[in-house]
Amino acid sequence: MPHEARAFAKEVGTLAGPTRPTARKIALGQELRRLRVLSGMRIEDAAVRVGFSEAMLQRIETGLSAPRLAQHLTALLEVYGIEEPNPLVEELLAIQREASSQEWISEFKDGMTPTQMPKFVGIEEVAKTIRAYHPLLPWGSLQTEPFARALFAMQQPVLEAPSESVEKAVQLRMRRRGFITRAEDPVALVAIIGESALRQVIGDIDVMQEQCAELIKLSKLDNVTIQILPTTGKRYRFTADFSILDMGDELPPQVQADNAWGALAMSGKPRDVGVFTRRFERLTASALPPEETEEYVRNLAREIK
Repeated sequence: MPHEARAFAKEVGTLAGPTRPTARKIALGQELRRLRVLSGMRIEDAAVRVGFSEAMLQRIETGLSAPRLAQHLTALLEVYGIEEPNPLVEELLAIQREASSQEWISEFKDGMTPTQMPKFVGIEEVAKTIRAYHPLLPWGSLQTEPFARALFAMQQPVLEAPSESVEKAVQLRMRRRGFITRAEDPVALVAIIGESALRQVIGDIDVMQEQCAELIKLSKLDNVTIQILPTTGKRYRFTADFSILDMGDELPPQVQADNAWGALAMSGKPRDVGVFTRRFERLTASALPPEETEEYVRNLAREIK
C-alpha cells in the first residue's frame, strides 16, 4: 500500500481525539473513496461486490455513516486490493471503531429534521475556523437562549412539531454555542450578520435587547469576529444562509447552505467551496469593519421598538 495512505491513516488516528466520531467518519470516508478511485472501481461496482447498496456506500464516503461492522470495512478494503496482514488495515479498523462509537449528538438526532444536520454539527464541533453568513438571523451559536427559544416556539406550530421539540432544539443550540466559548481550543468564528437580523423582533423587545448585548460581548472574544452588513448602500448581497467550515490540514473544508424547504446541503467539492469562499470575501468587503460592530449594534438596540 502506498506510503501516503499509511501516513493518512496514522494522521487520522490522532484526529480530534476519541470523543469526536463525526470527524473520524469524514476522514474514514475520504480515505475509502480515495482507495476506491485508486483501484479504478466505480462506486456502483464496489457496492455490488461487498453487498452494500450504492446509497449506503455513498453515505460512508461522504462521512454521513461509518461501516457498522469491522467485516464491512475489511470487505471493502479487500475489494480495493488491501488485505490482512497489513498495518493500514489495523489503523483503519481502529478509526472505524471510534467512528462507530456513540456520540453526544445522538441524543438530539430525533429533533434534527435536515438529514445532514448531525454531520454538520459534528464538523462544526471540530472545525478550526467557521466563516458564516446570516442575512436574516444571528448565526446559531451567537444566539441567546431566550432568542433561540422564541425562534423555535414561533416555528413549532408551522412545522407541526411536538412541543418538547422546542426545548430540545434550544438545548442543542446552546451546546453548539459552547464550541466558540469553551476554554480549551474554541472554534474561531467569523460571522457576517445582516442588519435585518437585529431589526426584526423575535420574542419581544427585551429578548432583542439582550441579543444585541450578547453580540457585543461575544465580538470581544479573541476567537470571534462579527461584521454587520447594513441594509443601505450599494453592497454585495446574497439571499441564503451559508457557512464554510475549515478543519485545518487534516480534512478538506466543507460548505453548508440552507434552502427554503429547511433542508441543509453540504459539499466538500473544491469548486463549491471556491464559489462560496469568493462569495464570503465579497460579503466581507461589503460589510462594516469589525471595529465598528459594537457601536453599530448599540445604535440598533436603541432603535428597537
